[in-house]
Amino acid sequence: MLPTHFGVLVAGIALILLWRANMIAMLRMTLLFSLMGGSAAIILTALGGSTIQPAIFALGFLFLKAALPGPGQAQKFQLAAQDLSFLAIFILYGVAGAFILPNIFAGTIDVTPLRPIPNGYIFAAFPLSFSSQNITSAVYLLATLIAALCGHIASQGQKSEIAIARTAATVCGVHALLGLSSVVLAGTAWVSVLKFFRNGFYAQLDQTFDGFVRMNGIWPEPAVFAAYGFAWLVFTTELWLRNVEPKWTGRGAALLGIALLISTSTTAYIGLSAYGLIIALRMLFFPGSVSMRKALVLISGGMVGLAATLALLAFSPDAANAFADFVSKFTVDKASSASALQRGFWAKQGIDAFWATGGLGVGPGSFRSSSIVTAVIGSTGLIGCTAIIVHLIRVFKPHYRSTYLRVDNPRQATGVAASWAAIVMLIPATFSAASPDPGFIWGFFCGFALALRRTPADTAKRELHSSEIGLPDAVL
Repeated sequence: MLPTHFGVLVAGIALILLWRANMIAMLRMTLLFSLMGGSAAIILTALGGSTIQPAIFALGFLFLKAALPGPGQAQKFQLAAQDLSFLAIFILYGVAGAFILPNIFAGTIDVTPLRPIPNGYIFAAFPLSFSSQNITSAVYLLATLIAALCGHIASQGQKSEIAIARTAATVCGVHALLGLSSVVLAGTAWVSVLKFFRNGFYAQLDQTFDGFVRMNGIWPEPAVFAAYGFAWLVFTTELWLRNVEPKWTGRGAALLGIALLISTSTTAYIGLSAYGLIIALRMLFFPGSVSMRKALVLISGGMVGLAATLALLAFSPDAANAFADFVSKFTVDKASSASALQRGFWAKQGIDAFWATGGLGVGPGSFRSSSIVTAVIGSTGLIGCTAIIVHLIRVFKPHYRSTYLRVDNPRQATGVAASWAAIVMLIPATFSAASPDPGFIWGFFCGFALALRRTPADTAKRELHSSEIGLPDAVL
């Protein structure tokens, strides 16, 4: 195990906060370090150079802060454990399966390893076996559970929703500015600064095409840059729509939205299209879910962006042709590319693994998928699928009125925003995720949602009988 300069930085800040700050301060530190998705805090030399990100390292200190004795801390843990019970089943079965299932079913099927094979055949597959990637996947799954637990406990504090909203807006702004700088300042000394942060052992892909530079900030590639940014965009947009710290969240969402629109990432465009459709359907079927003023802001913003793009391309035909070729290369043409065929092959492995193991799965880290759906099916089988579905229902609360209509309570509104973020951020993962782990950011959103949407029993009863659309809005 080899710590890096980023690991020393995380440990230094975390130890100070552990001694002198509260749980929310530790949470904010961890969320801010999540921006460094291409960095390594610790290099696990015994596992073939696998790396631990700064945020995952910081998460350990956050959990330590949550575990320290204090007034009402045991009750907070009990409440969090109750709300996250089905997530715990999904993850603990996955962790156990990562060590046990590959050995039980070793050699029964051929699978593509989770770690990419450099310059390998696009349909390359090898007999199922236990590997270091099973251990790595188990660690990241546990990190997701710990994040959900810590997010739940931190959210139970007073005024936690304000800190969470402002931190989310800050993350959006920094992520967007780093992404934009990687494009605007390409070819300058700034590129070396960005590369300094990408010290993790990840595939650092070439981000240029016919003179265009693809946006990736300090992340290894545009797809993961976009997936991370999209999750925070949904959260801050939902906060802004619900008037939670609107000056902060509105600006953060707007800046990140612009960055994702020009990122040329298929992941970003799939997510933005799906989320735009979701907002439109909510406005159509649940009048009042979005205020008229904010609906006009969304529509006018989209029209201004479209008009500016068309005007720019109209004045430069050569640039228009080059841009059209570029967009086609990374969007439409992908459907018939070798990459698309390879991803289809990877996704199918999850279904094959499910049937080959009688519904038990082959364990997280045993194979590479291209969809979180088939990754969960093939890795955790029937038990994992059932547990995660129940957990998602508890997080989203589809039968609650507040899920669709605005609420005046900022605390509940923040919880609803986290519910939407936890669900909608899985849309890009449905088309791109390599493993069954939704990620620790998703875990935080789940913890926020379940903690902040709890209300006193008397309030729940009043809302239950005053539902405007016939849907109950009661506490879990």
